Amino acid sequence: MASDLAVQTSTRLATSNFANPLPIPMMYAINPYTGLLSQPYPNFPFWPYPHLYKPASSFSDVDNVAASSSSSPQSRQQQNITCGVGPASLPRGKTPTVGIVGGTNAEKNSWPFMVGLRIAGMSTVFCGGSIISTTRILTAAHCVNELSTLDVLGLKVSLGMHSQGDGNTLRDDAQQTRRITRVVYHIDFNMETMVNDVAILTMDPPLNYSKAISPVCLPPAKTDSDQFSKNAAIIGWGLLNSDGSKPVVLQQATVKITKKEKCRRAWDSVVPILNQHICAGADEKGVCQGDSGGPLVVQTRDGSSAWTQVGVTSFGSSCSATSNQPSVFASVAFFRDWIDTYMNS
Repeated sequence: MASDLAVQTSTRLATSNFANPLPIPMMYAINPYTGLLSQPYPNFPFWPYPHLYKPASSFSDVDNVAASSSSSPQSRQQQNITCGVGPASLPRGKTPTVGIVGGTNAEKNSWPFMVGLRIAGMSTVFCGGSIISTTRILTAAHCVNELSTLDVLGLKVSLGMHSQGDGNTLRDDAQQTRRITRVVYHIDFNMETMVNDVAILTMDPPLNYSKAISPVCLPPAKTDSDQFSKNAAIIGWGLLNSDGSKPVVLQQATVKITKKEKCRRAWDSVVPILNQHICAGADEKGVCQGDSGGPLVVQTRDGSSAWTQVGVTSFGSSCSATSNQPSVFASVAFFRDWIDTYMNS
């Protein structure tokens, strides 16, 4: 299948109804840079970008592509796989080591739904993502909306990976690698306000699930992002701090999901915090560049070891991790209908 960069087509939604555009049987492949060439990059006091900057492509490739679905043995296999496999409890540690910002090293393959995104020529991960089916990855729109068609041709997903390598002699230990054949991000994603920051990537060929590679659970559709007022885990290979240090192995940390009112007080002078957002943080713990697109996960029931993804890492405050300036995530429950539309089409 030829690689393409797809943006869903739908009637432009009002700001009060971002989550659920009508399903469309046809999508269009388009280089989103075409409409951005004359626009300067915004200069924000936070990091809304993946740890990747590339100059704008000077061309666009526009074609019609029909939606398709798979009934392969691999896609049927996912029905027999338990979602949300992971550690028995939230990450713990003594004095946190520097990591995802204040995190600790994860146990090898303890988060089997976590994936890393790479582009040809890059030795380390530029964004994270999560497995939601044998052919689909959930990530952030800002990780992919500025990629050219050539970038997408070189886009790879590393699965079952603990070590991303060091960019020099140490190679990654990914158990499977897949190419990306389609990128679909929310048509109403806005880089200035960071609304609708969700995307679905299609992999080819379908995954072979294993102990090290399996999907995360997804919550039911709901617009109240304060429904999970509890501790959560963040995961990623992003920068350890604002100085640019990178981890070799996957990092993890426990954060507290913040009430919407507190989050608005922290962010409303910069960007609006809406029902589609979830905020989470802790003193000296948070996310940084390169963690974008990764999951915010919770154990939704007491005594359950299954992990449910409630957020997609969107932006934070210059890698300065504090409970008073929480990181912001796109709410999976808010966008669940949108995710379902493009998870199998």
